[in-house]
Amino acid sequence: MSRTVNHNAKVASPKMEACETVCEPVSPAAPESTPTTSKKEVFDASFWPGRRLVLSNFDGQTLIHIREYVSMGNKEYPTKKGACFTPGRLSVLRGKIDEIDMMLLQQEVNASYNVTVGGGEPLYMSHLGAGIFASISEKYHDVSLRRHWMPEGQQTIIPTRNGIYLPVNQWAALKFKLDELIATHPGLIDAVECINTHEGNQMGMVECRECAPFGWIV
Repeated sequence: MSRTVNHNAKVASPKMEACETVCEPVSPAAPESTPTTSKKEVFDASFWPGRRLVLSNFDGQTLIHIREYVSMGNKEYPTKKGACFTPGRLSVLRGKIDEIDMMLLQQEVNASYNVTVGGGEPLYMSHLGAGIFASISEKYHDVSLRRHWMPEGQQTIIPTRNGIYLPVNQWAALKFKLDELIATHPGLIDAVECINTHEGNQMGMVECRECAPFGWIV
């Protein structure tokens, strides 16, 4: 699945380059992996069996993971399946919840009337920050939070394996946990989205890998 870049989507938080380093997916579950009891984690909640919402501090930076975990013995370990958010990126995602829900409802209506409109493209796709997009396909009733990339010489972006699919019931459960996260860490409400840090400087936005990961505003 590929997708032409949407030039009108909102974007997220600053400090992308640092976040891109620390947000790289962890190795698949292994005995040497860090368990969920890591002292760096200040919020750790399961929203579905094997899936967790985790807020942690890494080298002074606050990060939020929506990630799949696997059990080994009496501990759970993170896998590569997931998405990493800065507070600003999370703010972007939270701001798009209503339109995502509306699109999921529209998807149900389309399916009930056997209507297809996507033409192979996602019904919905919106930029969250850096290479991360939220998308909804026509075929599956779920929300995908996934990193994308653009092959050299092409003008379309392509999803990577770095992400997580959330069936609609898991998406609903995640939203409840996001509310719980905000209630226990209200400072996240004031997170600044990256696009709001450039003070109208278009060149600054174009050069920002958080706002323009593929060389232009997406």
